[in-house]
Amino acid sequence: MSRKTIIETAASQNGTKESPANSNKTKYGEWYGLNGVKWCAIFVSWVYDHAGNPLGFIETAKGYQSCQGGYNFWKVGKQLTNEPQAGDIVLFDWDGNGICDHTGIFDSWTDTTKITFFSWEGNTAVGNNSDGGMVMRRQRNRSMVRAFVSPSVLDNPSPPIVDSNMKKGDRGSNVSSMQRMLHNLNYVLTVDGFFGNETEKIINQFQKDHGLMVTGEVTPALLGAIQGQAGEPGVPPRKFTTGSYLRKGNSGAAVLDLQTALNVAGANPKLTEDGVFDNATVTALKNFQKIKNLTVDGIAGPEVFAALSLKV
Repeated sequence: MSRKTIIETAASQNGTKESPANSNKTKYGEWYGLNGVKWCAIFVSWVYDHAGNPLGFIETAKGYQSCQGGYNFWKVGKQLTNEPQAGDIVLFDWDGNGICDHTGIFDSWTDTTKITFFSWEGNTAVGNNSDGGMVMRRQRNRSMVRAFVSPSVLDNPSPPIVDSNMKKGDRGSNVSSMQRMLHNLNYVLTVDGFFGNETEKIINQFQKDHGLMVTGEVTPALLGAIQGQAGEPGVPPRKFTTGSYLRKGNSGAAVLDLQTALNVAGANPKLTEDGVFDNATVTALKNFQKIKNLTVDGIAGPEVFAALSLKV
């Protein structure tokens, strides 16, 4: 029952805050031997240890302290999974740039669609995902996940990733990263971390444009071709998140930024900052548009971004 114990141990810390505020000092850092630093990974290491499943030597003998360090270790060890279970580790990439920004412990899916889930996280807060100074159970969207990890120390590990191709139906920050590179190459698509019909169409077009077999799937080799094209001189990153417009149904870091900005502007009731453009976000946006004498359509475009001081 190690997975259950991991969740129970994490839940027992709910509401714990660093002390003094904004110091990054916690009992978790004191236990780890590295206090006063960002502690989301240290919290996960502490939970595993106190649940009787110490992670072992990753970056130190007590586990890991950097999200990217953990990701690299588990990727090499083939411990990544697409089917997380309670107690598995989750690594987040808010910007879809391939670098892990935050980590927590997977709790459960919110429903059968497996798009949003709950996770236990340290050093977080509503409005400050990666340095909020508190232990909380957060609702997250799969589009912001770099990887789920099923550490080998668990009694019944989740199945590892077998197919490394990206294809229709996939979600995650790796999809966002690929979409952003294609956008920088002047392909018109929405960067939302979801490999849907639109992304499949663009992949087909990229393959046609470069004399490749048209499959609609992104193999590691094809991803390398996209990365190579996007990295050529004269292809600067475009200030862009999701096609210059955000609307109901979009998800990802851009929507998260919008929700945070609307909350700062006084959204009432306050939005759940989960990166999902839902009905509540539509309502809050329409209220903001009305107050600012903008077109009230529930769609965030250049005028809304400017009014909220958001860069796109």
